[in-house]
Amino acid sequence: MPRTEQNSRPRRGKAALTALAFTGVAAGALSLAGAGPAGAASVATWDKLAQCESSGNWSVVDPTHHFYGGIQFDLQTWNAYGGRQYATYPNQATKKEQILIGEKLLAARGAAPWPTCGGPSGIANDHADPYPAEPPAPVGVVKLTAADFNGDGTKDIVGVEAATGKLWLYPGNGNGTLGGRIQIGSGWDGMSNLAAADYTGDGKADLVAVDNATGRLFVYPGSGAAAGMNTLGDRVQIGTGWNSLRDLTALDVTKDNKPDLLGIDNNGALWAYPGNGDGALGARVQIGSGWDTMAELSSPGDLNGDGKGDLVAVDQGGKLWNYPGTGALNGTGTLGARTQIGTGWNAMHQLVGADFNGDGKGDLDAVQAPTGATGAFYFYPGNGSGGLADRAQIGTGW
Repeated sequence: MPRTEQNSRPRRGKAALTALAFTGVAAGALSLAGAGPAGAASVATWDKLAQCESSGNWSVVDPTHHFYGGIQFDLQTWNAYGGRQYATYPNQATKKEQILIGEKLLAARGAAPWPTCGGPSGIANDHADPYPAEPPAPVGVVKLTAADFNGDGTKDIVGVEAATGKLWLYPGNGNGTLGGRIQIGSGWDGMSNLAAADYTGDGKADLVAVDNATGRLFVYPGSGAAAGMNTLGDRVQIGTGWNSLRDLTALDVTKDNKPDLLGIDNNGALWAYPGNGDGALGARVQIGSGWDTMAELSSPGDLNGDGKGDLVAVDQGGKLWNYPGTGALNGTGTLGARTQIGTGWNAMHQLVGADFNGDGKGDLDAVQAPTGATGAFYFYPGNGSGGLADRAQIGTGW
């Protein structure tokens, strides 16, 4: 397991995206492009940057400011530039994987994300390819979300094949296992933050996603059938500036049968965007703070048996927490006091929740895989009292 050492004091230059003002649903849109892209830098130059940022410790965590790894990414930046294909937190990824994501950030924004250390390290003036050999291809199935896409009353899983950008539907069998997958889209490597629910109010599951290049939020209306490339209809834009949020999750916090959308901004605030039931979202409400240390948000459904949807998340130490829903959108009182329901979850990623076995209890699925490799897919049935029962493996190559 990667270390999370905290014995060095990272400097103040951080690999964070710049917030810009904009008009739209979300606030603080992130700039994914900047003037004067630098292109690339040698490993030696990245080492110089890391020495300045983190004393050269590629596994370090800044617990005060919530920056991670040798070149001090925040989670927002790490996710925006594809780091989650390697690890949930940057410090859990290898040095090479951190540099590969750093290359993407450097190409887009030059040395600006490292205001203190970028200049002295020469990161913008090197222009050498750190890894001349072909970089490792993305692996596994990522960006998982769940809903009943084929209209048979059981929950299905949708995810993107990282290597190809193909969107796949994995139909649920109603017992926690999955049937043969069906391709329902292509070009989805440019989309992120997938969340599934009936946002249009027609009784059919829809898919919501963010276009990485523009930050626009789209809803893809579901057809209610597993119809290959016609499973989803033409997308409709419903927001802008959404690359300022991460870990989008569908959850009916108001218990009005209109799914809402939750997400974390780059300041660690947790926001709820109430669904209007017609594909649009209402004015957002902050329902939490300090969430910059949390990742892998997912809604398993009703995990504790009180008839209200709950939220789960993993902290940087690998603890799994359940945040029970109260059934009302009430600011920071929207979620109840959290309860720890697991440990060692920093070995798991791609958490996705729903009632997968049809027993009325919320469940979780998750991937266990080494960094940069595929692995096993597990089903964790809910026990109905807020926790999870023993897991069962339901897939490989995830």
